Amino acid sequence: MTTINILYIDDQPEIALSEYLDNYQLPNCEIEYSDITFNPDKGYESLINDPDVKSANIIFIDSKLFENNNAVSGKFTGEEFKIILKKYFPFIEVIVITQNPIDKEYITIPKFNPKCGKTAEEYYTEKLPNLLEQYIKNIIEVRKIASELEKNNSWEKVMVEKILNSVNGQGKFDELTKNDIDNVIKIFQELEAKIRR
Repeated sequence: MTTINILYIDDQPEIALSEYLDNYQLPNCEIEYSDITFNPDKGYESLINDPDVKSANIIFIDSKLFENNNAVSGKFTGEEFKIILKKYFPFIEVIVITQNPIDKEYITIPKFNPKCGKTAEEYYTEKLPNLLEQYIKNIIEVRKIASELEKNNSWEKVMVEKILNSVNGQGKFDELTKNDIDNVIKIFQELEAKIRR
């Protein structure tokens, strides 16, 4: 049986959505649910480095998560963060949820509004299953292809390893950060100083 990890990230988690995801089931899948109450003071890097984010298969994220005035790294939307997250973890499916008006070209889900005339469970049962099922099919397909890729000796071993690590939530940043570069320069300067002695 395949396991799917669903993660919900919000600075003020919506209890109705959390309960829906915690109770969500799909035949032939084991669904593991967790959530993160995000602190905007920590910045988006804290999420990218979070082990729960790295091991997630499907992430629900609030559109206004990074629009808080206290946000360390400035204001940007959950939709924008979705693209950033895809850069580092291309095989994680991301669903943005919002209380804001929605652009029809985005796959963004409105949060439950009690004025809609339905219970929260009825509302999310209408909005989420088709999308979740499609994303789970995508994940299962990627896992199957990755398994075949691993058996095929025609591919470069390092590339296959990087892809498998990414599929399994073990991907590392593929670029050096400014601090990484500064540290490398410092190490080279120290080595250079020792050589000149």
